[in-house]
Amino acid sequence: MRTLLLTLAMASAVLADGRVTVVTIDDEIGPATVYLVKRSLGSAKADGSSLVVFEINTPGGRVDSALDITDLIERSGLDTVAYVKSGNYGGAQSAGALISIACGRILMEPSATIGSAQPVQSDGVMAGEKVISWVAAQFRAKAEKRGLPPLVAMGMVDPDLEIREVEVEGAPRLVDGPEFAQLEQKGGPVKVLRVVKQKGKLLNLTATEARQLGMSWATVDSLEGVYSAVGVRPGTVVRVSSSWSETFVAFITQAVVTGLLMSLGFIFVWVECKTPGIGVPALLAALCFGLVFFGHYLVGLAQATEILLFVLGATLLVVEFLTPGFGIAGASGLVLMCGSLVLALQNFIIPSNPYQWNSLAGNFLTMTASTGAAVLGFAAIVRFLPNTPMFGRMVLKAELEPAPAPAAAVLVGREGRALTPLRPAGKVEVDGMTVDVVAEGGFVDAGTKVAVVKAEGPSVVVRRL
Repeated sequence: MRTLLLTLAMASAVLADGRVTVVTIDDEIGPATVYLVKRSLGSAKADGSSLVVFEINTPGGRVDSALDITDLIERSGLDTVAYVKSGNYGGAQSAGALISIACGRILMEPSATIGSAQPVQSDGVMAGEKVISWVAAQFRAKAEKRGLPPLVAMGMVDPDLEIREVEVEGAPRLVDGPEFAQLEQKGGPVKVLRVVKQKGKLLNLTATEARQLGMSWATVDSLEGVYSAVGVRPGTVVRVSSSWSETFVAFITQAVVTGLLMSLGFIFVWVECKTPGIGVPALLAALCFGLVFFGHYLVGLAQATEILLFVLGATLLVVEFLTPGFGIAGASGLVLMCGSLVLALQNFIIPSNPYQWNSLAGNFLTMTASTGAAVLGFAAIVRFLPNTPMFGRMVLKAELEPAPAPAAAVLVGREGRALTPLRPAGKVEVDGMTVDVVAEGGFVDAGTKVAVVKAEGPSVVVRRL
C-alpha cells in the first residue's frame, strides 16, 4: 500500500500544472535563429517554465549558428525537448538534427525524418574531409552528453562511416566498419542483425527507425502527445516564434542579400565620388552598409570593433578623395572597409577549427563576388546611365570626355572656370580646353572663376579669383 501511494504521489508531482514554452524553428537556421532561441530561453527562465519544447521543421543551415544554439540550450539549465515535425522540410535536417540532439529528448511525428547533416560550403560544394570530421565530432560529443547513440549521430554527417547492428554474446550493439572487422578477426560468434548505414550514404532516419535505434524518445502526433510522453501537464502554454523584426534580420543576413547590399554600397560610393556635392548616392551607400552591420550586430556577429574599423576605412577613403592621386590612405581605407565587412559576417577573428577556416573562405568569397558585381555595376553606369535623362544630369560628362591639355607651363597666368567642384582636385576650362588641376586654399565650387598660379610637372595649381 505504501508503495502504491508513493507511486501515485510521484505521478501527481510529475503531472502537476506548469508553464510550458514552445519555440518554433521552421526555416533555415542562421544567426537570426540564434537570436530567437536566446530570447526564448531567457523569457522561459524568467517566467519559470518547467519545460521548453522546440518545434523543429527545418532544412538545416549554418553549423556555427546551430552550435551557438546548442550551447545556449545546454547552459540554460532548462528541461528541453525537440519535437520534430513533418512540414515543408520533412523534419530536422542537417543543423536541425544537431539542435534536436542537444535537447536530449527527441520526439517525432510519424512521418518526420531526422539526419542528412553533411556540411556544405558556401558555393554549394560538399565540404572536405577535415570539415566533415570536425562536424561529426561535434555530433558525437552532443550525443554522448545526452546519452544518445554517438555512431548514429556521426552517421548523419560522415558518408564514409559504416554502421551495423550486431549481436555479440546475445547482446545487440552498434559497430562501425573497423570495429566489425576486429570482431570478425577475433573469431567469436558475430551475428549481423541489420546494416544501419552503408558506406557512401548519409543517414536519414524515419520516426520508426529513430525509435528503434534509440535516437527518439517517442513517436507522437501532437503537442499534447509530447506533454503526455514526457510527463508534463501544462497549465499555461506560451508560444514563441520569429517576430517581424527577426524575420527582417534573417532576410538581410542571408549571404546573397548581404553580398547584394555590399555591391550596391560600393557602387553608390563610386557614384558619389563622380557627382558634385554630398547627395543621394552617399545616403544610399550609408543605408546599404548600415543594413549589413545592423543585421549582423543584432544577431551578435558584428561588434563595435568592426563598425569602428569600417568608419575609419571610410574616413581614410574620403581623405584620399580630397587629395590628388591614389596612395596609402585610399588603399588602407579600402582594406579596412573590406576587412571589417568580412569580420562582421562571422563570430571569430582568427579561425581555430576546420569549419571556421571553411567559413572564412566563404566570407571572402562573398566579399569577392560583391566587389566583382560592383565593378560590373561601375561599367554599366559609365556605359549606359549618362545617356538617361535622370542620371545624365548627375554624371559629369565633362569628366567623361576631356580635351587634351596643353603644356603645363603655358597655362600659368591664364584664367578659366571650374567645370567640376575642386575638392581640391578637379577640372577647369582654360581657353576652351579642359585641364586637370588642384585648387589652392580649399574647395572651389563648379562655375567659379580661377587663375592658374603654378605648374609643377603634370600638376597645375589654380586659385579662386
